[in-house]
Amino acid sequence: MKKRAFVFILALTSLSVLIWFIGELLIGIFINSYWVSLGWAIFCLVACCAYSLWKCPREPIDDDEEQDDDEEDT
Repeated sequence: MKKRAFVFILALTSLSVLIWFIGELLIGIFINSYWVSLGWAIFCLVACCAYSLWKCPREPIDDDEEQDDDEEDT
């Protein structure tokens, strides 16, 4: 795993936990409902996973491997 991907994962996890925690505090102060809190936690988890899949740094595909695969097919 490259350093860039590792930093991305750590930053995204830290930010997600911070947003989740602030939301839980606000829900506890103003709404105080188990179901809203559960919905908020599920929403935060799904949003974090979706953003991670969308913006995750990917390793570039080597052109040499791609050319070797094409030559084997013929």
